[in-house]
Amino acid sequence: MSIAFDTLGATKRLRDAGLEERAAEAIVELVQSSAQFPDISGLATKADMATKADLANMATKAETATKADLANMATKAETATKADLADLAHATRMDIQALKADLAITKHQILAELNDKLRFQGLALMGGMTAIVGLATAVIKLGG
Repeated sequence: MSIAFDTLGATKRLRDAGLEERAAEAIVELVQSSAQFPDISGLATKADMATKADLANMATKAETATKADLANMATKAETATKADLADLAHATRMDIQALKADLAITKHQILAELNDKLRFQGLALMGGMTAIVGLATAVIKLGG
């Protein structure tokens, strides 16, 4: 992402203020380069992340066996036992816990990457502004 910056207009304003053309162009180049930000548009947003409610709603009513479905099963071999259902419930809980852990890790990785990029942007802006102030001070001292 970059911010629109009128380099020609800025150079002209600096020259009109009494700076030499080379100094004005150098200041404008520094401002323009400090306004260049890394592209973070590819990072996942909060809206992209699945919520606990999203995960809980994944099992739809169509996927859930009803009492009538269980009653209509033809043989005893097709009927799930309480132990089978308990095992399935336990396995499902374990799967959900693993998904939550994976989501937490992914969230922390995304936040760390975003934090690093934002820190870099801040440092780039501070460095650019420091250079501009230093250059402007030098130009003023040399010109005055």
